[in-house]
Amino acid sequence: MMNKRQVLGKSFFYFWVLISALPLLLLVLISVSLFWPYPALLPETISFEYYERLLLNNPHTWAAIRTTLYLAFFVSATTLMIAIPTGKALAHEGFLGKKVVKVLVLVPLVVPGMAVTMGIQISMIRLGLSGTLLGVTLVHTLFTLPYAIRIMCNVFELVGNRLEKQAEVLGASGLFIFRHVTLPQIMPGILAAATISFTISIAQYLTTFIVGGGRLTTITMLLLPHIQGGEAHVAAVYSMLLIGASLLSLGLMESILRRYYRLENVAYM
Repeated sequence: MMNKRQVLGKSFFYFWVLISALPLLLLVLISVSLFWPYPALLPETISFEYYERLLLNNPHTWAAIRTTLYLAFFVSATTLMIAIPTGKALAHEGFLGKKVVKVLVLVPLVVPGMAVTMGIQISMIRLGLSGTLLGVTLVHTLFTLPYAIRIMCNVFELVGNRLEKQAEVLGASGLFIFRHVTLPQIMPGILAAATISFTISIAQYLTTFIVGGGRLTTITMLLLPHIQGGEAHVAAVYSMLLIGASLLSLGLMESILRRYYRLENVAYM
């Protein structure tokens, strides 16, 4: 039997879960409402007309979905390739200016995004990367790296390097140590960094618009004009696509994590 404190705690928790879910529920209703006059609490006519129009009869939507997913995948991969060794160095290595580097990593979060993006755009134009998938991937990576590096640094600090040193003393190679000792310990951090990088990338609008030069169309770039134009139903459908992509990435990462550790357990049996 639960006491009054437990009942109040659970009630408080579920209350805030409900409050947090209300905007999403409202978004779902807007996306499927065909007729919702004021002041009715619920739509009078439910229809999937806008989903059909945008997903089945609009080729630009699927092109934007593909571009968004490709871009987010490349951003996540690029971010991890930089964040893993950087996080390990910041956690385990001692070098001059280490504290300064930890602060500089967070600079893209402190400096206004417009200022950073405009400065990068000038460099992208000179390098011939403006309007390219590579150029947009690099600028997105700049904004995902602070989160990923911080996550990986904390993970490496948490797991330590004692097991790695023991494996090195026993004669294991660097590749073997990373594959069988380091990777199983930091895998949750890797997937967390990949997930947040994926989510940040698909939500980017300003950087994609400026550096992409209008040549790369993502879901967010289709979404914003409809919000500005007052087309709430179309904007709601595109918003649901963004939410779906985020939830899909989260579910995929969790599935990979479960499968990875299951295979690791089998390998060591």
